[in-house]
Amino acid sequence: MTVHTIGIDLGTTYSCVFSSSGGQAMLIRAADGEELTPSVVYFGDDGSVLVGREAKSHLRDDPNNVVVGIKRQMGREFPLQFGAHTLTPEAISALILKRLVTDTAEVLNCRLADLRAVITVPAYFGVAEKEATYSAARIAGVDCLELLAEPVAAGYAYGVQEDTVTTSLVFDLGGGTFDVAVIGIDRGNPRIWAVDGETRLGGLDWDARLADMLWEQIEQQVGDADDLRDNEDFVGELNAAAEQIKRQLSQSVSAPKTVRNGRQKFSLSVSRDAFEEATRDLVLQCGQSVDRVVAAATALGAPEVGRVLLVGGSTRMPMIRDYLAQALNVPVEINDPDRAVARGAAMLAEQLGRPGLVKQPSDVTRITPVLPRALGLYIHSSLEPWRPEPYIRAALAANTPLPIANHEVSVATIMDRQERARVRLYEQGGAVVSERPEDNRLVFDGEVSEIPPARGGAEIKLLISVGVDGRISVLARGPKNKPLPLECFIEGVLDDDEVERQTRALAGLTLSD
Repeated sequence: MTVHTIGIDLGTTYSCVFSSSGGQAMLIRAADGEELTPSVVYFGDDGSVLVGREAKSHLRDDPNNVVVGIKRQMGREFPLQFGAHTLTPEAISALILKRLVTDTAEVLNCRLADLRAVITVPAYFGVAEKEATYSAARIAGVDCLELLAEPVAAGYAYGVQEDTVTTSLVFDLGGGTFDVAVIGIDRGNPRIWAVDGETRLGGLDWDARLADMLWEQIEQQVGDADDLRDNEDFVGELNAAAEQIKRQLSQSVSAPKTVRNGRQKFSLSVSRDAFEEATRDLVLQCGQSVDRVVAAATALGAPEVGRVLLVGGSTRMPMIRDYLAQALNVPVEINDPDRAVARGAAMLAEQLGRPGLVKQPSDVTRITPVLPRALGLYIHSSLEPWRPEPYIRAALAANTPLPIANHEVSVATIMDRQERARVRLYEQGGAVVSERPEDNRLVFDGEVSEIPPARGGAEIKLLISVGVDGRISVLARGPKNKPLPLECFIEGVLDDDEVERQTRALAGLTLSD
């Protein structure tokens, strides 16, 4: 059996695949010959499913049966109903993955079972979103070697692990998510110093602002545009025009566009200056993440940032380059922003996935990732009366290097002869660490059992581990370090029954070429 290793950039708006062999990465084109596959799924009334460019074309004539931007819903309760099938975001993402690996197997002339993939995720994805991505791979039948943070993948593509001098800021603005990371060398080893970002900020938000600007122009021409807003075909036409204008404005100072509704014709035009003014708050939102990540990296001892590396198609907008050049006063580089993430993922996949090539995980040249969000324990009762109850007690700080093995924290029983104890681990929910449970997200909910009889206040040790891909595991220990049973639920993990249900649901659909 010949193993083929690939890197998959599973994007919000577009996805991309590279294979890697002998250290050379090769782009895998989709069946339609395109370099990028739109992350769009269309459900036909006859049970057929389209993924990619043809699916996207139905946004104009049948938008209610088209799913776009599903990556923003990963790790959330967001069921979608199509005919007799109720599908989760994981299942929708699985359809996109199926399309990508099917096209890849065709190009490489191999079986799907011969493929080994590294799939990328935003660095600022939380536990639930990452686990949901793993579940999508399981439903799709994709052998996922590892999840890789997108800025790390871009770092491999740019060769930052070879640069022993310059500290880089990777600015990754995709279609629906935004990451920023400081990458450099620490005691001879390449590492991420700090990450920040927004999981619901990307090019789609700039598209929406442009669409609003176009509606304003239409209302100036016709007055009341309510009928047009209720016209699904016209709304689809206008949204497509907004995306096209955004691309034009990356090359030109103005972009004229004509859109039609039957015999009606609307001549529209947007200037780059007007577009930049209308979206300045979005750029400043990105800038806040840049400020935070630079401050965090500096506090950890990182050298001064010497360059910015742009990743993601949305970084082609001149407003992004201009802002960063002015804010950081360092060179801003852009090189193949749409494909850098998939290329870098393929480079790591080759090292991880070829039998005999790598003897130990330590043999792989890695850019050390970090924990993107702080983790803390839910404390219901405390011996510290000045504390609010309940509160989140810090366990692991954001930007701690990964992997983390058996980090020990202690909790205590609150009653005499207590046999069971609930253990809840929360993840930082916003940009600032908070002790308030409502400001955080539950990611691990477990129950320790068979606690030996003792007075209230008996110590229970928890050993928290986090893998290089951000996946969490917890062990419990009692007196004399005796292992205690710990049943748990990890947010975002689909159990085997749900994976089987979603797999069967997809089997009832026909993925069309």
